[in-house]
Amino acid sequence: MSNLQELIDDFDSITEIAYDLSQQFDGVQTEDRRKKISTYYLAKVVPECMSLLRVLPCSRFTDAKELFDFPSFCSISRSLIEAANLHWYYCIESVDKEVSDFRLYLYDFHDEKSTMQIAKFIGAEEQGMDLLQEKCDRLKGIIKENGNFKSLLPEVQRQILKGRKCSDMNQTEISECRGLDLDTFNGIYKILSTNTHSTPSAISALVHSRIHGKELHDALAGLVLSYVASFVSEMVRTIGEIWCLEFAKEESEEIIGLYSRGLFEIT
Repeated sequence: MSNLQELIDDFDSITEIAYDLSQQFDGVQTEDRRKKISTYYLAKVVPECMSLLRVLPCSRFTDAKELFDFPSFCSISRSLIEAANLHWYYCIESVDKEVSDFRLYLYDFHDEKSTMQIAKFIGAEEQGMDLLQEKCDRLKGIIKENGNFKSLLPEVQRQILKGRKCSDMNQTEISECRGLDLDTFNGIYKILSTNTHSTPSAISALVHSRIHGKELHDALAGLVLSYVASFVSEMVRTIGEIWCLEFAKEESEEIIGLYSRGLFEIT
């Protein structure tokens, strides 16, 4: 438990740094959409980091006697990794303006399409629905005429236009573009997905953990938490970089740098 406890303490510190960074954007306005979206992703990640601490044993929110909700831990961890990858895809990767604009069209279309689907479900007023439909139709037309869209496989095109995909790459493809070790990424992502769902493999994993006891979950939690901490740290580092912000404390810069570098050193 000692190694896991050290990781939990480090993740707590990283969460605090992310929270402090998020507070600097309260009321800040910018015309740079990539920078603006980066603050939205940070706002999503910070409470999820807090939630992860609330399900970890012996964090500042829990004690050793509480049941370790491992499936919830996996679900939140997967969400954090996905958010960090999408943040890089939309806001950080160095791409030309045409590609960046295309990605932002996908971002907006997915947003409007999802909003319209929710509005239908809750019975929104017809006038509001018409406005949403107009926005969706306009963005759909722009996307369909875009050269980047035309180069995609038909199935990917179909998924995007149905509002099921908000990017032209999946999580593995984004990770590959980031230069991450794919065996590590796919292995950890599979652990997280298996323990989140209720598939036969998920049930088998549950039975296996019951047989081998708490030690198995602690070992997997340590492996996963270190990886998640690296994703979050790299996200914090790059947001600070694009906004030209400096760390308030030297210790903050050190721990963010340590885990951020670890994301690319894992093999």
